[in-house]
Amino acid sequence: MCFGPPMTKNAHQGPETAEQVDLDQFAPPEFLLAKLNSGIRDLMNTALRPHGLKLVEWRLLQCLIHADEPRTVAELAELTVIDRTVASRLIDKMAARGLVTKQAMAQDRRFVSVTVSDAGRAAYKQSSEAARDARQRLFGGLGAEDIEHLLDMLAVMNANAEHPLRQVLPYQRSKRVSGG
Repeated sequence: MCFGPPMTKNAHQGPETAEQVDLDQFAPPEFLLAKLNSGIRDLMNTALRPHGLKLVEWRLLQCLIHADEPRTVAELAELTVIDRTVASRLIDKMAARGLVTKQAMAQDRRFVSVTVSDAGRAAYKQSSEAARDARQRLFGGLGAEDIEHLLDMLAVMNANAEHPLRQVLPYQRSKRVSGG
């Protein structure tokens, strides 16, 4: 069966947990979330296209505007949920368009800090109403309590999906030993 009955909770037993429910009776949540993600990206890109931006560019500008200090490529990659090499190329393209500025870091000139330019602030401000309208469309039919509950559930699922080794063993650079 592809779509099963909705999960119900018995008032006397409290809410069911994932361990107590046969999740196979429902449409695969990972498929529904992937489909939703694709739909959101299309919706937002359509809204932002007239302003010369894509969702990932708009999100990167948003991160820089709300940051108290410049961000590194690695930080921006994590905040925008893209690969570092993709983030690096995206930042290069945005810098060429004048939306962001890059400056070599004093501690290590191989790395750059990224800040939003005046043109980037203007593009973000000009496109923010279109992004807000797209979000309103996305959440149409949901009340504030529904949205808050959805966001809480997504936060729990996001925490559950974190790679366990990443939490226990953060990336460490291997030390090279010179042969002698």
